[in-house]
Amino acid sequence: MSKDHEYIKELFDSDGIKAPDSLSEENMLAMLNAAEDKTTVEPKEDKHFEPGRAKARLSLKKWAAVAAVAIIAVFGISGLRDILSSPPDTALVGDELYTFKSESEIERLLKSLDGSSGYGRFKLGNDFIDEELVEYETAPLEDSGATSGTVSNSATAKSADAAGGHSETYLQVDDVDEADIVKTDGKYIYYVTDTREVVILSADDGKTEKLSTIGSTGIENYISDIYVKGDRLVTVGTIYKDNSNDSYSGIVVYDISDRSNPEMLYDFSQTGSILSSRMVGDYIYLVTNDYVYRGGRPVPLCGSIDSPEKLGASDICCVPDPRTSSYIVLSAVDISSGEQGRSATKAVLGASNEIYCNDHSLYCTSMEWPQDSGSYHTRIVRADLDGLKVRIAATASVRGYVDSQFSMDEHDGYFRIATTSQRAGMDVNNLYILDSKLKETGEVTGFARNESIKAVRFIGDKAYVITYEAIDPLFIIDLSDPASPRIEGEVKIDGFSTLLIPVSKDRLLGIGHATGDNGYGGEYDSGLKLALFDISDPSQPKVMDSKEFKDMSSTAQYDHHALMVNGEAGYFAIPYEVWSNELIEDEDILVEDEAEDTLAFTKPDTYDAGVLLFKADDSINSVDKHRLDGSSILRSVYIGDWIYALDADGNVQSFKPAF
Repeated sequence: MSKDHEYIKELFDSDGIKAPDSLSEENMLAMLNAAEDKTTVEPKEDKHFEPGRAKARLSLKKWAAVAAVAIIAVFGISGLRDILSSPPDTALVGDELYTFKSESEIERLLKSLDGSSGYGRFKLGNDFIDEELVEYETAPLEDSGATSGTVSNSATAKSADAAGGHSETYLQVDDVDEADIVKTDGKYIYYVTDTREVVILSADDGKTEKLSTIGSTGIENYISDIYVKGDRLVTVGTIYKDNSNDSYSGIVVYDISDRSNPEMLYDFSQTGSILSSRMVGDYIYLVTNDYVYRGGRPVPLCGSIDSPEKLGASDICCVPDPRTSSYIVLSAVDISSGEQGRSATKAVLGASNEIYCNDHSLYCTSMEWPQDSGSYHTRIVRADLDGLKVRIAATASVRGYVDSQFSMDEHDGYFRIATTSQRAGMDVNNLYILDSKLKETGEVTGFARNESIKAVRFIGDKAYVITYEAIDPLFIIDLSDPASPRIEGEVKIDGFSTLLIPVSKDRLLGIGHATGDNGYGGEYDSGLKLALFDISDPSQPKVMDSKEFKDMSSTAQYDHHALMVNGEAGYFAIPYEVWSNELIEDEDILVEDEAEDTLAFTKPDTYDAGVLLFKADDSINSVDKHRLDGSSILRSVYIGDWIYALDADGNVQSFKPAF
């Protein structure tokens, strides 16, 4: 035994590996001595043993020798090294992120993920286990002296520059810009057309003039959206490279001090498809989902488009028990750094489908299906942001899935997230509060049974949650005590909102869908709906007013960037379009519906598109359905007294509001 042990130890030493203490000669001899009286070991019968076959009988000494020789014979000494240096279960199964030590370690883990088999078992970091399904109770009103919150979005307050101001992209978080297909600085309009080119237009007194175009060929083949800050324009898009199987996304920074002649300064790329991005000050934070294939590169690439480099292992970590060979790649790029193009990149082995970002934190979420859980969970990864300093800081998992980026928020060091999950075969809804380490501090679970979340808005110490199945309840949840959030009140209304806009501390506007009975016990989308809520008394919210627009739809129902707010003039504007095919009774213009082979008759299809303007104070009023020619309107912006509407074909039309 001693000589055998010395031989194995030499193999370890020659390959630079420290043999684990459990395999020391002393420990091995102790194990053998303890088993001195046991002459045989009979393995339990399992699927590898055939019925009637004689059971294998091996002495412990022979078994140990055979095992050591077999491992080395099959895997070699390097394989034995890999096995012994594999990340421990506690690193990949607990509630902590694991930072890789080498690229080979990453490759080994990726191989283990082939066929969706990860290391170890799945364990929820914060033990968010399904509890009993219980009815929630509306909490009694307690006079805390606190207001119902303040307007948290800059679009209402900041756009009130003065007469002659201009619109800004509607944002979730103040001073955290979001990329969009249209930007304006009050003198110029920057617009990504359907051909994925950026057109720069001068705008004055309702008139526009095309000054230049930034093309989508060459560096970027597909520009998705843009940022504009001062004399910098940044395109965000997908980059296609010849002779490459990898997908790339990136940004290109332009100097637009001469709007007639934009000059490219530098570019940055990273592997993966774009999930989202944000701009804080002079820094753009770009997030991609980067899937790596078997036999391909094991780590993300980042850097200049012409010469991206491998991301180092020390900049990559993984979530507990990863289930996919995909990375969340997060890069910070300084758009003020001139031709140097300063940047920093981190990556997490995992995937993401939504992000929330403020000026110091970025949260990525992804859906998981933990083993034996019976329902979806949301994996959360938090990154700390400070200019080019990016640190992957914490991770956790909660039950359910998120509806959109508005389902998340950070306030006073606490992260709040609203989800929809399933219990007993039906949808239920939850709100979790997590501390700075993403440990649970409080929760409200199991409310609005058999309904799912359609809209959320966090305003200060309140959460406003819309759920829907057949009616549209608005729940107000008090979050002032992070350890004990509670539902204060609710109000119901037909239809459901998909976007909630704070109008003032006492008013909340909902944009969403009107619904109707389909005659078979279900609902159908019958058009656009606006709802105005009085939230001055959180225990008894009220529907102040609502308006329905039959057969109308708007991109604002699913993309908040399509909402334009003029805070100074006090109106809102959204693009709209109407397809109409109504039943009629006038026999002189009836046309038989041959496709149905019935006596049902309809008008020919009609199409109407434009901008819907309205005010919302104590009611939804001054409604102006401003029809425009051409194709569907995608965005509208205002500069001074004029509204400029941009359609899918790249045309710009201008008009003054009727009020």
